[in-house]
Amino acid sequence: MDNKQLLAHTMACLLSTTPETTLGELLNFCLAAKIEPKNSGKTVLNFAEDLLEHPEKLTQWISDAIDSDDDYSVDEMVAYSEMHLKNPNEFMNRLFEELNAVNIR
Repeated sequence: MDNKQLLAHTMACLLSTTPETTLGELLNFCLAAKIEPKNSGKTVLNFAEDLLEHPEKLTQWISDAIDSDDDYSVDEMVAYSEMHLKNPNEFMNRLFEELNAVNIR
């Protein structure tokens, strides 16, 4: 997939959700965070794939994302607080349900 196709798929996913959904909350956090591969030891794609492969590690993943850029921003903290992570497993279950309902075709 080239970068234009990747952008089209990403835009379609964003246009299929809202910031108030669980998926939207995670995507908002991703927009606020900046992963630095030199700090995380992973590519940004590997970083994202880790969460999808190990959703039970959501809170650690968020902490690693925030730590990755050596710059704790207000935007990151606000996006994190808007995720309402009382139960990370429940959050990820809702997220996968919403993701399965996304139709970008």
